[in-house]
Amino acid sequence: MKVLLYEWNAYMQSDLEDVFRRMNIIYETFSCQLGNEVSVVDEYFIRNFGKVLREGNFDVVMSLNYWKSVAIASDEAQVPYIAWGYDCPLSLKILDSLDYKMSHLFVFDKVQYQFYKDRGINNVYHLPLAVNIERLDRIQLAADEKEDFTTDISFVGNMYGSDYLTLKCVLDDYERGYFESLIETQYRIYGDYFIDDLIADELLDELQKKLKKVPGFSGTIQAPRAEFRGWVTMMLAREITRRERLLIISALSRRHPFKLYSSVEEKMLRHVEFCGTVSSHYGMPKVFKASKINLNISYKQITVGMPLRVLDIMGAGGFLLSNYQEELVENFRPGVDCVIYESIEDAIVKAEYYLEHEEERMEIAHNGHEAVKRFSYETQLDKMFRIVLGDQYRQSNSLK
Repeated sequence: MKVLLYEWNAYMQSDLEDVFRRMNIIYETFSCQLGNEVSVVDEYFIRNFGKVLREGNFDVVMSLNYWKSVAIASDEAQVPYIAWGYDCPLSLKILDSLDYKMSHLFVFDKVQYQFYKDRGINNVYHLPLAVNIERLDRIQLAADEKEDFTTDISFVGNMYGSDYLTLKCVLDDYERGYFESLIETQYRIYGDYFIDDLIADELLDELQKKLKKVPGFSGTIQAPRAEFRGWVTMMLAREITRRERLLIISALSRRHPFKLYSSVEEKMLRHVEFCGTVSSHYGMPKVFKASKINLNISYKQITVGMPLRVLDIMGAGGFLLSNYQEELVENFRPGVDCVIYESIEDAIVKAEYYLEHEEERMEIAHNGHEAVKRFSYETQLDKMFRIVLGDQYRQSNSLK
């Protein structure tokens, strides 16, 4: 089997190529960049990608996330295209291109999957993300690194700036109160992101008018209502995620040594040890291995799915303390493979308990490392290829 892989700056890219080699899959990469706009139609890209595709006799095209130009080129060449979505949610701008016959989109959150199915899009599938256990097992901490990385609790992730603070400046008292009540309610609830359902079209129209007064929002002002709604719900999700992360990290760092790995130092978190960013491929696994507790606080628009971070923590052999995610509980045993909290208070209680019970903590980390092997790249890729390529893939495997 031969794969043409669209290469861009995606976190999973190197792991995907590593596993292709282990699976003896022949592949080539195409790296002419499309920028950050997944819905762009780039005729130069389409022409050149299509030329490589036709001349290379490829069986399938693949990319991380869905790219409209890749979809168009694959459709014109009549070669199946597999897009593996690792962001959540994906851009609404791809909706009008998901009906290409050759396109197949795999997403890791069941709610996102249902969103597409409800709109009559049938070439979308639900599939959890994957972890490269072999790579993570090879990474070890040198003696001098143990001191640098070891801590009671760590968190690796974005603390999120938010346009919400700017938006608040143009809201009247009623609107400000309404949004604040939505935020305060939503950040206490796991397993459902209901904000989009509670923002009326009339309120959206009023917000767009008011944003004319705010510099830097010209694109947002001109966006169609559906796209503007997506921007508003994303903005609120970032604000909710930011508040939850601030509250939990602040509470835990007052009690225990806490290392925060993030791109921006958060001044309100006075008791954390701010460590800046850490390389995702080599540094992050060392954080997971050396931290007694690895905290996951999911981005709010990942409604029920398992973020890549939780798989990587368990894959590195780290102890995972995560907020409740429906699919995490479906696939792993709470209290056996990982530990789940259902409120900020619950997170604090469970963190303190497992810091005091080392044997239990180490056993859970070991169990998680074994359990997460079910989500290897080999397993997930095999499922995708069987769905999309069917007999062609089964026959190619039988010839090995």
